[in-house]
Amino acid sequence: DVYYDPFTSALHEVVKDFKLPVNEHGYFVTRIEEEHLWESKQLGAHSPQVLLNTLVYFNTKYFQLKTVEAHLKLSFSHIMKHWKKTSVTKAGQQQRTVLLRYYPPPVKGQKNEERKMYEQHENHENPLRCPVKLYEFYLSKCPESTKNRNDMFYLQPERSCVPDSPVWYSAQLLNSFNMEKMLSRLLIVREVQEHMLADNN
Repeated sequence: DVYYDPFTSALHEVVKDFKLPVNEHGYFVTRIEEEHLWESKQLGAHSPQVLLNTLVYFNTKYFQLKTVEAHLKLSFSHIMKHWKKTSVTKAGQQQRTVLLRYYPPPVKGQKNEERKMYEQHENHENPLRCPVKLYEFYLSKCPESTKNRNDMFYLQPERSCVPDSPVWYSAQLLNSFNMEKMLSRLLIVREVQEHMLADNN
């Protein structure tokens, strides 16, 4: 990933000023689909940078974090793991599903019951693309000292780590330029735009 950094920075310079057509609802019209990102290994757990990119993608899509500032305000303590009972299976047993829940910080004057809540659900059909499993994997690769922090979530990848390294990330917050590079590419993905449109309806 370090070797590709100059390339992604140059690509960002092109993408950041690129204007996609916008529909009547104010959302981008795009042909870039999530499947393209999985197929090209831009999403997944192939490396520390790809895993970070995946978390930014899921948190943009499902938690509706649309700006660099919103992402950098996210912390480990904001995301809670919940278990939910699901429908009864053929064997007559009730299954449980795991989900990640996020409550955005309250807006001034907002009552508790007015606060929105966002969720990311387990993907039982494809565990390699499961937001919950990838979140858990990310936690397992973060330094122990960061996991209960309320002032950081996205950590700077360690330059010297290899896939087998027990820790992939430093205890430093990801810088805003690297966040902007990831977010500007992910905001133009069709599924992200569809979720944003659905959230506003």
